[in-house]
Amino acid sequence: MRIVSWNVESWAPWLDEGKERERRHLVEDLGVPDVLCLQEVRVRALDAALVARMERALRGYVCHASLPRDPRNVRHRGGRAYGVATYVRETLRPGAGRIPAWDREGRVVITPLPEQGFTLVNVYLVNGTSRPYVDPDTGRPDGDRHAFKRRLQRLLMDEARALGDLVIAGDFNVSRTKLDVHPRLRTEGPHALARKELNELVIPGLDVVDVFRELHPRAKKYTWFEKRAASLGRLDAARVDFALVSRGLA
Repeated sequence: MRIVSWNVESWAPWLDEGKERERRHLVEDLGVPDVLCLQEVRVRALDAALVARMERALRGYVCHASLPRDPRNVRHRGGRAYGVATYVRETLRPGAGRIPAWDREGRVVITPLPEQGFTLVNVYLVNGTSRPYVDPDTGRPDGDRHAFKRRLQRLLMDEARALGDLVIAGDFNVSRTKLDVHPRLRTEGPHALARKELNELVIPGLDVVDVFRELHPRAKKYTWFEKRAASLGRLDAARVDFALVSRGLA
């Protein structure tokens, strides 16, 4: 199987009715994956026509998506921030997609692949900041986005424990070690705590393997690049996107 994960930073421009050829070429450039996990699709759950175009965007693929539906915390970009979409070949006969009840921001979609013997989880976890987080039910402040980030990591772990063999692919918005960043690893309290919980709680708790690091134990490769630094000829980059695979499956 070929599974591709990509933070696309807005899928909406690709969804115009007249862009079918561009989408086909894109899939070919990505190696015609069996599964394509997209993050940050920036499509609102309320945009019915756009959602319908997203669901039928790739011929021969089934689309499962989790889209933002939290008006209190997802107000920037017109409420179109975040969102994940998973495209699976119809011939793989995936089970019904599912969104965890706690996901209001469009960050996690779960796709069972019973004939392949594992469950695929597409994630776009929180970029922790000091911006306040508001309880979507009560409207009252509930810490900041750093705390919300750690809470979602633990919720993901609890959700995934019951799913059997796993492939968790996507943008985790955290770097695991010094090898994964240039020029430096952020050691400030909130970032260090999120990293510690991912490395020492979530990954061991799910008994999953960071497959890139297993295959390339000393490689310095990155999945995010700061564009302004690149325009000045400097490298500011991080590996924040992972495929975490159940140990037995790996």
